[in-house]
Amino acid sequence: MKKIVLILSLLTTAFFASGQNNPYELDDECYVWYLASVEATDDFESDAFETAQQNLLELALRHKDTKAQTIYYVQELKHTSHLAQSIRKQNIRDKVEWDAQHWNAIVDEQRETLQGVAKATGYMQYYYYASDLCQTYYFNTAQDVVAGEMLMSMMQEARLSGDEYAMWKSLIYLSLLYKRINDQQNTQMYLIEAVRIYENTDDETILRQSMTNQYCDLACTYPVGSDSARLFYNKAEESSVTRQDSLKVAYYKAQIAAWDGDAAEYRRNRDYCYSFDTFTNLISAGDHFFDCIDNILKGSRTSAFRNDIDSLYFHQQFYFAAHLADKNGQWETASTILFAYARRLNADISSINRQSLGQMSAEYENNHLLAELAAASQKAKRTAILIAVLISLLLLSALTFALLHVKTLRKAYEKDEARLAELQHENELLKE
Repeated sequence: MKKIVLILSLLTTAFFASGQNNPYELDDECYVWYLASVEATDDFESDAFETAQQNLLELALRHKDTKAQTIYYVQELKHTSHLAQSIRKQNIRDKVEWDAQHWNAIVDEQRETLQGVAKATGYMQYYYYASDLCQTYYFNTAQDVVAGEMLMSMMQEARLSGDEYAMWKSLIYLSLLYKRINDQQNTQMYLIEAVRIYENTDDETILRQSMTNQYCDLACTYPVGSDSARLFYNKAEESSVTRQDSLKVAYYKAQIAAWDGDAAEYRRNRDYCYSFDTFTNLISAGDHFFDCIDNILKGSRTSAFRNDIDSLYFHQQFYFAAHLADKNGQWETASTILFAYARRLNADISSINRQSLGQMSAEYENNHLLAELAAASQKAKRTAILIAVLISLLLLSALTFALLHVKTLRKAYEKDEARLAELQHENELLKE
């Protein structure tokens, strides 16, 4: 059935793609199989993804489409990282240990391959996108420490090379990492630097990017309803490009309206967010968050929406809802949300500590193994030297014995020669 759907999808796409440019500026035939690959990225049951990828690569090589070739490796990395995450979730459900080292090695290898291809083809945006995919993979598999190390290494490389785009992307990725663990200070620091680069750069690649998410994230690092928060929300709206950008802006404008007590403006922006079928996919727990705001504005008892409080996902949702309840004099609700927020923060701290200890343990094991290998190598070296010395001594002994033997033989030969001369002399005397 999946194969039939894939074929129908390809036929439909081919009809529309034929004879026209596409958003990725790929060869039209390559674009058809690229779309098929994207459609099957999370299909781990059939061979639809492998079929699409094989055709994409063959056509990319045939048409010498280097961008399509690069995107092929993007899809490989994306598919593998999603597969690893899927297997991890299944293992957690089955209470089976997930082999992080195995999957990390595969993901890192594919990242290095993609980055090598991106450098060779000149499509450097995919070089940095590889890091983005990996840091998302590490975050979703509870490996924030590894993600942080990778991104810091990327930023250091960008500084050394003087690559402004690379530095800008590194700062954004690091801000996302710190946002996820609710480190507001570092989130703000990296975002301010990313905004500074964006607002002062002449790099067209940077200027073509939307900064809506970054401006919104920066606004969230300031007190609710503050002038700084409003400033960056306004900048987010000004830089909005896509429909998803407009959703993000409306999501935060609804919060500002609720804070200001403008019920009509709040409902208008809230309902706009609900008009997106993908609202809760794009903003996790967005519906539960708005339910909390609705109940706080109505003055509902905390018990009436306790489930919504427990279902909040982002740190900012807890933070805003607690402050809104406090502002409206609903201290029981505010304290309930803050207690839930505290549990979330404690869970995050425990997770980071486990990861740090796990990383330290892994490094210790690696260092211990390296030390054992070094000791074994040193022992082998000493043994090799001892054997070499013994062999040298044996050879020297053999040589000494040979020389002595030759000397003895020479003496015997000389003695025999002298005796033979004497006998010859005696024979000559007898003849006379």
